Amino acid sequence: MNQNRKTSRVQFKTLIVLFLLLLSGSLKSQAFQLTNQAEISVITCSPGNEVYSVYGHSAIRVKDDVYKYDVAFNYGIFDFSAPNFLYRFAAGQTDYLLGAYQFDDFVQQYQRDKRSVYEQTLNLTQNEKQKIFDFLIWNAKPENRVYRYNFFFDNCATRVRDVVADNVEGGLTFKEEMQSHKTLRQLVDDYHGKLLWLTFGIDLAVSSESDREATFYEEMLLPDYLMNYFAEATKINGNIPLVQPTRIVYKAPAQEYKSFEAGSPFVVFFILTLLVGFLSYKQFRKRKMKPGLDYIIYGMTGLTGIILSWLTLFSEHPAMSPNYNILWVLPLNLLFALALIVKKWRPAIKYYHLFISAWLILFICGSPFIPQYFHPAFYPIIVLVLCRSVLHSLLIMKMKVAGKS
Repeated sequence: MNQNRKTSRVQFKTLIVLFLLLLSGSLKSQAFQLTNQAEISVITCSPGNEVYSVYGHSAIRVKDDVYKYDVAFNYGIFDFSAPNFLYRFAAGQTDYLLGAYQFDDFVQQYQRDKRSVYEQTLNLTQNEKQKIFDFLIWNAKPENRVYRYNFFFDNCATRVRDVVADNVEGGLTFKEEMQSHKTLRQLVDDYHGKLLWLTFGIDLAVSSESDREATFYEEMLLPDYLMNYFAEATKINGNIPLVQPTRIVYKAPAQEYKSFEAGSPFVVFFILTLLVGFLSYKQFRKRKMKPGLDYIIYGMTGLTGIILSWLTLFSEHPAMSPNYNILWVLPLNLLFALALIVKKWRPAIKYYHLFISAWLILFICGSPFIPQYFHPAFYPIIVLVLCRSVLHSLLIMKMKVAGKS
């Protein structure tokens, strides 16, 4: 989904094009009448290397050589500088908008980023072309162009799908046998390539809802899937192909993606676990577990649990609840870390180590039966917490036995 790094420049061009259309009378209640030479096509842009571009992008092109009209309608515009953007994004309150700008400018952006651009010209009747064009012009008006973005179910690709499907007379037939039978999580994870931390973050934030199998229609949330489904789709009226053969507008040079890096989440947390385990064991041998590491470990996991709890309870994203990651990043850990700061409270709360040890062992044993995928890098973090809690627990029991004897 296209999250433009040059949002202000794109929005400026969008306003200029819309202003020119207004001057030409094309933003009336109905757009101008397209000629028989007009073409409407679906544009698919390949994924890029940045987080905002990793899933690719879709748009609709309207071209009429008689009027020298060639405009890309793009549902992927947003303003990153908008107030409270990150908060609103996390809360599922991100507003995207439909922009319209010259197709040449649209393509140049992807050429600069070395991302391929493909075009599928739609086999439409003159009436269908006009209906789609009328709708796009109406939808691009300032009072109509904003929509509430939803990553899985309402994005730049699903909007393109719906505009076409809703305005083709009689509807469309898709080849349902093309369905990948992947879950929503697997569909997006396939696109992360070397962005291993992005996979880690998404697997932490999204809930068990993303682990259900996506329908063939939902798979079109991804531009590549939309392009492939459209390539095999037919119009019910006349049983003719929806699109003409795919045309390459721009072919980017091949890029190499790595599936594993030394700095991957699993490697980083595995090394941290070994380091924490070594330091904790040294402290255990000396029978003095210093609280410094506990502040960090319990504090960070507890803070993460509170963030996930907020997303689960308050985010409008439908794939945020229920999130069973809260079972291992317990929000209570933060309260425990804060309580540890008060030295006189430590004897009373020390048995929390016993509780968290038993709880995490139970989670590890039961995780295969929980209806949610857990990223492999989560388990070194769990073991890291266990290193502290188990050694604390053993020391507590040793001290108790020593006290009795």
